[in-house]
Amino acid sequence: MTCSLKLLGSPQLLDSHGRLIPIPAKAFALVAYILLTSGGAPIARAAVRQFLWDTPDAKTAAANLRKFLLRIRERQKQFGFDLIREERDHVGLTQSVEIDLQKFLQISRSQSPADIVRLCDLYRGELLESCPGEEPAAREWLEIQRTKLRDAFIGAAAAWIEASDAGTDKVLLRVAARRLIEVDSYNEAAHRALMRLFLESGEPARVLDVYRSLEDRLKTELGVAPDAETTKLLHSATGPRVAQGSAARQSPGKVHADVLADSSGPDAEATSLPISIRSGAPRITILPPTTVGGQDYAHQLAASLIEDVTIGLCRFKSLSVIAPQTAWELSQNGKKALLRSLRIDYAVETQLQMRDGELQLIVKLVSAVSRDILWIEHYTFSRENMARQYRELSVQIVSILVDTVERIELAKYSVDQDPTAYHLYLTGQKLLRTLDLPSVRKARRVFRASIGSSADFVPAISGLAHTFHIEWLLMARGDNELLTEAEHLARRSLEIDPDDARGYRDLGLCKIYAGRFDESLEAFSQAERRNAQYADLLVDYADALQHSCEPSAALEKINQAIALNPLGPDRYWWTAGGASFHLQRYRDAIDAMSHMQDPSPAFRLLAASWAMLGERQKAAEYVRKATEIHPDFSVNGWLSILPIRDPAFAQHYEQGLREAGFE
Repeated sequence: MTCSLKLLGSPQLLDSHGRLIPIPAKAFALVAYILLTSGGAPIARAAVRQFLWDTPDAKTAAANLRKFLLRIRERQKQFGFDLIREERDHVGLTQSVEIDLQKFLQISRSQSPADIVRLCDLYRGELLESCPGEEPAAREWLEIQRTKLRDAFIGAAAAWIEASDAGTDKVLLRVAARRLIEVDSYNEAAHRALMRLFLESGEPARVLDVYRSLEDRLKTELGVAPDAETTKLLHSATGPRVAQGSAARQSPGKVHADVLADSSGPDAEATSLPISIRSGAPRITILPPTTVGGQDYAHQLAASLIEDVTIGLCRFKSLSVIAPQTAWELSQNGKKALLRSLRIDYAVETQLQMRDGELQLIVKLVSAVSRDILWIEHYTFSRENMARQYRELSVQIVSILVDTVERIELAKYSVDQDPTAYHLYLTGQKLLRTLDLPSVRKARRVFRASIGSSADFVPAISGLAHTFHIEWLLMARGDNELLTEAEHLARRSLEIDPDDARGYRDLGLCKIYAGRFDESLEAFSQAERRNAQYADLLVDYADALQHSCEPSAALEKINQAIALNPLGPDRYWWTAGGASFHLQRYRDAIDAMSHMQDPSPAFRLLAASWAMLGERQKAAEYVRKATEIHPDFSVNGWLSILPIRDPAFAQHYEQGLREAGFE
């Protein structure tokens, strides 16, 4: 029977089926001693006695060794393995048991990508973790060896990471960098590797996350700052101003200077807000993956993916995400029962499992109270598959989890219950799915009630700001007071949390409707850096790009949003229709708007699209419907308040409206 001996991390001997084989604790220390002292060659019994029993009484030590070796022989016979080999004056090792430490020593000087990943798998933790050593000399020897092995791993992994180039396998690099940071949390080479990976995948907000985590740790624990090379890399991702802001740590109330330029007027909405209390947002923990035996590489990759999912969820401020360290503790045997006592509402459990000869990652969302499974999905998990789909899968899981939790929480709430700020916020969000004036104004009242319960609950403040933006569009009258209120609220949310994407999104909408195109796109860029997975944000970014006469870029953003949230509200499809119209894809525009449950806000655009296709009768039908809602609508009046950067785009839209029959 082929067995495997684990000496790095918690020591254990496993049979070929992954079952534990009980052996004396000193047996682990003996194997480590032989490997690290003689390279695996037999070692004198006298040296073994002195190491295991540091006593001047040679007879007692010899008797102890005989009894110890007898127990080893009995266990080897009982469980059918062969690990320790006895000779007359020496004790050695057989070659029939796979020993992780032996493999680690063999490949620790290798620079091969496959070997580096294997090294990450092997180095599960310190040598004989949780085994302090019973004798003083053994304890001292063990501490020295732990340091040597840790340094060997750090040196090998850091050297390979530093030598990596554009052709390096990105998945392997991610795994190595993550594992190196786990072992050496101050290692800047590993942090820079992650920053470069996120920069290459178009995720500058993730670059900033990695930098800030390193910066906080270095400053708090060592009293130093990241080195110049790391800070330079941050500059290339976010610009020097953001990097300087990170180093200086903006205090609440300070936001990007370019975005807030010329923002004036008293923040009446903010100053009247009451003292904040708990929002009632649900608490969720993401537990690290469990795995089947023999899948160490896949487990490392799955753990990295789940860490990315955790980071992604943290950007949705309407959820309270439990710290990864606590999640790891909760994942240990018997500790899931603590979920309820820690007031955790939801747990995401993950497992790697072989099904029909295929390795799969199982992700399920469970209620921490009832243990009911609320959502479950299986994902094919191969190295080739993950190399292509890693980021897409992370984004997809985050989006599904957020949507599922919000739907469940909204379903829990009824009029008989005392609503929390969170439940009121969800109710407002649901109302905004319908783009008519009564729904928007009702949502406004609900968001105000949410803020009344929790003054600093940024999602509700942002929702309230959004009601003013939407009413401005629906009324088509150019009411500047609505935009002023929205801007006040955007500034308020940024004062509370300068890192929340919503505040920049709301500010970007205010700027675009005011015709300040560059400031709007800068605000949306800031928002996307903070949360590139936020579908509603991408929709509004697309709208701003349309007004800035960049319809191709707008359509790309809206398609990303629909991929993240295929069942999104009507404004997704309305925005997609507008982008297609400006690209002169009139049939595509009509097809997009056909997905709207209530197409009334898009009647004017539908009329213009049909007119540009030469379908005057259908265009006239939508003109009649639009005029019934807004009898005082005029083309000149609407275009005078609608911000469009390029006059040619405005003329194109005007042509469609007039050919449809609007005056």
